[in-house]
Amino acid sequence: AVVSTQSTGDHYFESYANYTIHAEMLEDKVRTEAYRDYIYNNKAIFDGKDVLDVGCGTGILSMFCAVGGAGSVVAVDNSKIVQKAKSIVKSNNLSSKINVFEGKVEEISLDRKFDILISEWMGYGLLFECMLDSIIIARDKYLKQGGHVVPNRASMFITAVSDEASYHKRFSYWNNVYGFSMSEIIPDLYNEAVVEVVGKDHIISNHCGFKHLDISTVKVSELEFSRPFQLEINTSTTLTSLLVHFTCFFDGEFSTVLETSPESPTTHWLQTSLYLKCPVAVCEGDVISGLIEFNKNSNVKRGYIIRLDGVVKRENSEIAKFDQQFYLH
Repeated sequence: AVVSTQSTGDHYFESYANYTIHAEMLEDKVRTEAYRDYIYNNKAIFDGKDVLDVGCGTGILSMFCAVGGAGSVVAVDNSKIVQKAKSIVKSNNLSSKINVFEGKVEEISLDRKFDILISEWMGYGLLFECMLDSIIIARDKYLKQGGHVVPNRASMFITAVSDEASYHKRFSYWNNVYGFSMSEIIPDLYNEAVVEVVGKDHIISNHCGFKHLDISTVKVSELEFSRPFQLEINTSTTLTSLLVHFTCFFDGEFSTVLETSPESPTTHWLQTSLYLKCPVAVCEGDVISGLIEFNKNSNVKRGYIIRLDGVVKRENSEIAKFDQQFYLH
């Protein structure tokens, strides 16, 4: 799930009362059909089971579960959209199976535990919005021992990008705006993580997995980290940015994978670009290595600060280095 990057605090939940956000998520066929197909094709997991749907929104996942054989579903959301979700469930004759509650899952009190915890918690760059924190709390409080979390795994990847046209459009534009220089804005732009579509033709390296999460066991403390990465350039061109994308795994007899890489069909998560202050002329075989760090932003609720610290080497000789901080908010 993603919401306007300007939403914080209570505004975060208020924004999810906006139908446009729900239409965007529902119309994302890659996202929605991954959940639907997993539920409908894994009867052994869902048949007769009690399901907790956290951040239920319009109730689409709850209804998939009910139709897919779940014995009962409790749907929870802290947005006013739950009033519509109740009506939607009723109009689809599923009220006997689905109960919808308004409130934060951290604060409400439910009288039982569940066989399955399902949620679409992912944000831009996977972790934006910090909704996974709530899923972990709900898991520890309400999931039965040996129960299923859906999706159950997630991995984060970094790759190198060459897109001089996008780079020029984003930065050089400010040097001449209707005849005026607004270049004072440019330094701030280098600190922004940019959520955008990146075409697969702009990828110039391998994809390096730098963080792998088991949603059944991960702790909140593990959602801030520093991890090494290494990329090998596969063509001679100009390195303009590094890009973060993620994959979620739904394991079962019928397994499903939800990918957000540039090579995959576009989702509403797009990709997260980290533009370098100084583009680097690179050749095939050059190696980029370094650290990528994710930390929660103490000044922006639900935001993250991403830091890149790395070098570009050619035949073991350093040709460039970078150390930048980006705000995902």
